[in-house]
Amino acid sequence: MAEVAVEYLVRKLKDRILFETDRRSAAELNSIKIEFEKLRPFLKNADWRKMMVADNTIVKWVTDVINLVYEIEDVVDKDCIGRKESYGSLSSLVDFVSEFFNYGTTSNKPQTSYKSLLVHVSDRIKELEATRKHLSLLGDITKAKHENLIQHSKSSHKLPLTNMIGRSKEFMMLKELLLHVVEADRPYLVAVTGNEGVGKTTLVLRVYESVQRHFDCSAWISVCGRSITGILRNMATDFSRSHSVMKLVSNLDKKGDKDLANMICDYLGGKNFLLVLDGLDTLDTFEDIKRALPARCRGKVVVTTCNSAIPAVICRHVLHLDPLLAEDGLRLLRGRALLQQYDLGEVPWPSSVKLVEKKILHICEGIPLSIATMGSLLSTINLEEVGNWNEVLHMLEEANQCMPQSNLIKKVITVCYFSLPAMLKCCFLYCGMFPRHCDIQCKRLIRLWVAEGFTGRQLFGITEEESAKYLLEELIQRNLLQVARVGVNGEVESCTLLQPVHDFICDMSQKDQIFSVYESTQQVWPLKASRFVAIQGEIDNRTPNSLPREIRSLHFFGGRPNQMAILLNLVLKVKLLHVLDLQNIPIDTLPDEIGDLVELRYLDLRNTRLHELPPSLQNLCELQTLDVRNTPVRALPSGFDSLKMLKHLLLADSYGNRVVKLDAEIMFLKDLQTLAGVKLTQNVAVGLNHLPKLLKLSVGEVEGGKNSLCLSESINQMKDLSSLTIKCAWRKEIQIQISNPLENLEKLRVGGWIRDLLRWISRLSSLKYLHLWDCMLNQDPISSLQHLPNLVVLSLSKAFKGKQISCDNIAGFPKLKRLSIFHFEELTEWTKIEEGSMEKLQILTIGWCRKLKLPPRGLESLKDLETLQITSMYPEFAEEAKVISRCSGLNFSVVEQVASQTRQQNLT
Repeated sequence: MAEVAVEYLVRKLKDRILFETDRRSAAELNSIKIEFEKLRPFLKNADWRKMMVADNTIVKWVTDVINLVYEIEDVVDKDCIGRKESYGSLSSLVDFVSEFFNYGTTSNKPQTSYKSLLVHVSDRIKELEATRKHLSLLGDITKAKHENLIQHSKSSHKLPLTNMIGRSKEFMMLKELLLHVVEADRPYLVAVTGNEGVGKTTLVLRVYESVQRHFDCSAWISVCGRSITGILRNMATDFSRSHSVMKLVSNLDKKGDKDLANMICDYLGGKNFLLVLDGLDTLDTFEDIKRALPARCRGKVVVTTCNSAIPAVICRHVLHLDPLLAEDGLRLLRGRALLQQYDLGEVPWPSSVKLVEKKILHICEGIPLSIATMGSLLSTINLEEVGNWNEVLHMLEEANQCMPQSNLIKKVITVCYFSLPAMLKCCFLYCGMFPRHCDIQCKRLIRLWVAEGFTGRQLFGITEEESAKYLLEELIQRNLLQVARVGVNGEVESCTLLQPVHDFICDMSQKDQIFSVYESTQQVWPLKASRFVAIQGEIDNRTPNSLPREIRSLHFFGGRPNQMAILLNLVLKVKLLHVLDLQNIPIDTLPDEIGDLVELRYLDLRNTRLHELPPSLQNLCELQTLDVRNTPVRALPSGFDSLKMLKHLLLADSYGNRVVKLDAEIMFLKDLQTLAGVKLTQNVAVGLNHLPKLLKLSVGEVEGGKNSLCLSESINQMKDLSSLTIKCAWRKEIQIQISNPLENLEKLRVGGWIRDLLRWISRLSSLKYLHLWDCMLNQDPISSLQHLPNLVVLSLSKAFKGKQISCDNIAGFPKLKRLSIFHFEELTEWTKIEEGSMEKLQILTIGWCRKLKLPPRGLESLKDLETLQITSMYPEFAEEAKVISRCSGLNFSVVEQVASQTRQQNLT
């Protein structure tokens, strides 16, 4: 991974040069960068040969390059820290200004002599160059893009998330098995078997999505390599998120296996549930899960496994998947190469590549994962150029020949990995920091990539976050990242790594120690010179005496409170740290020494037990992201206005009443893009007027008078605002006077009384998500908002105190897919859903409207309706809805929910 290491250093040097105030030092740093750039054309080939050929001289050459990169990076970073510490000793603003403008003089000299460092680098590069020539290392083996990935206009979310080419027969068989009514005294078990990569998970996922609405509750569990405790907690969480609501989902982390199993068993008793166990590897694991299933029930359990011995013992029906037929393999390869499932008879396909594609398909052996991944790689090249195809084929043939001990899928992933541009490799490997089977939130991943410096500085009007989003789409397009969850409007919200891909990343990372993952099953801590380290799971009372001082990124996924306190003290001694991710970690305090980590750019404290933050946080002048959501923190310490680099300040979720008080002069936070969960004090209200770059704003405890007037004026300046949340103070009516049409606003959440609210909202034509609660409107919100052309989700709770609602426009809500109505206490009649309106509605949820006895007239006209969810309504309402479903032939499911949801759950 010499290519990744050098590319990362070169980008860091570019940033360092940009902000260097000493002219001579900047020139010397630039010369060091140029020296390393001499190696760049040969690094991809060196890494490839190291992987393909068992040659110790190549291994040593690559290792020497990486070690030199580490050495120089450490020197430059330590010098940077030293200078920041010296700035910290300046006694006044006048001293700071005089230092800053003393450009080119000796007063701002680096603590390290870059001249001597340049001589050292030049000598070492000459030695490496001589060895490279002796090894006959050539230039790049592919014509990969290096700098600019933002070249294509394709959107990854438009890719087919599951591809059923060649599996239609198996799809129908499995669907019929799951929907078939079986009178059974135990769960009905179905197994889907086949070799790795043959498409078991894809098939079951597609069927699961198709039949899920026909069950009372459902859960999808990835089980391979996981503890039974984690599996049971996952089951409880998943069942609670489906149609019904489990009452005991809280405090799951404090329950033992027996309590979890009993709770799930009690809940599932008598229910028609669907459970998928993906990647079941041992019978022992199934026996442990079986204890959580009731002995007598109507449940269906689907197992996917490569172990052919398991189904014969536990399952009533086995569906075995064979490799694809040749014609189906060809359709899949071309479909992925063209980025969508065209009717291949109408698509022009270059005849000159037919021989090459035949050879590629022969090597792929009909395995869908291999074919789809190779097709995704081909989607990034010019398909008309036979030379591009031959380069891909050459790599695949060489991998097939030189990696006899590896399975086919690893060979294909290897080819795709080495076809990536350098920094995209880094982004891809970074995903391996997250635990197996973990859904990776896209926003979180993008912010991490930016903090790590993978995206480079803002160029041509494109922000670093936008650049990172393109990188993410590129990895999805190449089939190296899988889409896990898609929003209602089609945007990718989370992604995941398939097991073979995750295994590949771990294998690659361990060889060169750029990335290290410590799992609870390991006996040895990752104490080698790793740049990025993740610690996953509990650490079984084994704690190191120290952590590597070279670490730049440290992620914790799980841990015990007493051990975390020890580890946190060790972390605070790693002065070069850029990223500290403590999300979901049970810590109660954050030591004041956190302020010594002056290079820290990303600090995630979400879902911790912290009640307050130390004042020393004001020293983190490089901090870009601070996340304290879902913690007891209620106020931030003073001095936050010194954090000039802050981009994302996430204080509280947009739902719920919690807000955090911020006393800082936020007008100085010019780079702020996200400000979520802040209490609207007078100081904040005035400061917002100076933050026109905000993309997301969430303010709470908003009162009338001057505060709401200042808020209105500020919002008028935010032309790029895409998400806005306003939560009024209890029983306070406010007025929002906004003339700006907010053409980019897609999400709006309003809680409380706002005068003329509907008139303002009706002008926001770009809105896709609208959530209103506690508004107590006098005017029917349905008829008032039905003209919004782009609305996809509408959620209303305690938003109307009238007796009738109606959607009487034939073109009303043309894009609406989800509608939720809760706590319309006085509502007695939903008079009409005009035929032609809400034509794309899929999910309709109604709850706690205790005077509404009958469903709306026109319910039968909703042709796309899949589910009607009902909570705490008249029994006649549900019965009439079921009659309409049967008589209309629409077959939407009517689900009666348990009345235990909180307001936040209602709104989501």
